[in-house]
Amino acid sequence: MNDKEYTVGVVADLAGVSIRTLHHYDEIGLLEPQERNGAGYRLYSAGDVRKLQRILFYRELDFDLDTIGAILADTTLSDADRLHEQRRLLTERIERHQTMVAVIDKELAARRMGITLTPEERLEVFGSTRLEDNAEPAEQRWGDSPLWRQRHRRTSRYSAEDWREIRAEQSGIHQRLLEAMRTGIPADSATSMDLAEEHRLHMERRFHDCDYDTHRALAASYLANERIGLNFDDVAPGLSRYIHDAIIANADRAKADHS
Repeated sequence: MNDKEYTVGVVADLAGVSIRTLHHYDEIGLLEPQERNGAGYRLYSAGDVRKLQRILFYRELDFDLDTIGAILADTTLSDADRLHEQRRLLTERIERHQTMVAVIDKELAARRMGITLTPEERLEVFGSTRLEDNAEPAEQRWGDSPLWRQRHRRTSRYSAEDWREIRAEQSGIHQRLLEAMRTGIPADSATSMDLAEEHRLHMERRFHDCDYDTHRALAASYLANERIGLNFDDVAPGLSRYIHDAIIANADRAKADHS
């Protein structure tokens, strides 16, 4: 196999480059096949093909041809040394691209949730919260619903100050529910149901219509640990269940009052 020789057309097909490119590399001395067939056509050895691979890797890394020529002419570097160096450079590029993809994902996630803040404003308001983690399951669950479209219309108009107010309201309600749970107040007590009603009205005022059936559905998602529920349990084990039960009790109370 190592003794096999390849015509310029075959090498071009193998490497995915044009014959003109190979001719240019030959003309500038970057890749000069030493053999010719009887008709005078260039013949590339297996070593030439390996060298071409190194050249193309460096080209992929945006090295210019003069720099590539100097690297390949450095006799202190073995072929394995060059492979390790190319692997390191490619890994660094992959990491940079993955970081860029993560930034794009966060931007797309924010837009799907109707958040039109700049990245700096989002960092200020939401901190390190991974919006992309919230957006996909929420969109899968609610994306085709009128409530989701209503939420998107409302939130897309919110300023950074609006979001700060919303976050403060949410934090206040959640903190008082946590305090109620920790002090042993039952989830179906008047205190907890009143907090659940405050939460329902907050959702209705800030995001979308939230009747008691809708609030029950939200409670079920909290209990199922669909992201925000998981955050509740990160704050205090059992908080998802407590908030769920308070919401259900409040919905039952409202139904009894209207029956």
